[in-house]
Amino acid sequence: MPDPVLSAPRTERRATRPQRPAPLTTRTVCERAGVSRGLLRVYEREGLIAPPARTPSGYRDYPPDTPERLAVIRGLKEVGFTLREIALLLDERDAGRIDPARLQALANEQVALIDRRIARLQVVREVVASLARGERSVLDDEECNFVLRFLQAGEAS
Repeated sequence: MPDPVLSAPRTERRATRPQRPAPLTTRTVCERAGVSRGLLRVYEREGLIAPPARTPSGYRDYPPDTPERLAVIRGLKEVGFTLREIALLLDERDAGRIDPARLQALANEQVALIDRRIARLQVVREVVASLARGERSVLDDEECNFVLRFLQAGEAS
């Protein structure tokens, strides 16, 4: 009895082969996550993303969750977490053992940093708004009060 796969027309034989998912290459990851190759390599070296497998032709093949993980990393960086802090959080999450006390302490540190940034941004906003209104007094201030106000706004209370 003839094998139905081998006796089928060529186009039907292709359709019966199992489809391997396309590799998640460096280029694809960078495009989906909006990061550069250099930044991707930094995150690889720092252990923030899993090391990629290699395709038979030598291309990197990243795990499917890599673009989403990179988005989390970027979001945490934007609000002020260091790569070390991000690595700790991701390691704990990956292991399923997040330490609530450590998470709370990190969150409190970030709130303090955010508050200092907001205070400094408010000073900058005041100066820029006055310039936008045509006021030039800040430019004529020989004592650089703007700089002093900016630095004082960022000091811990």
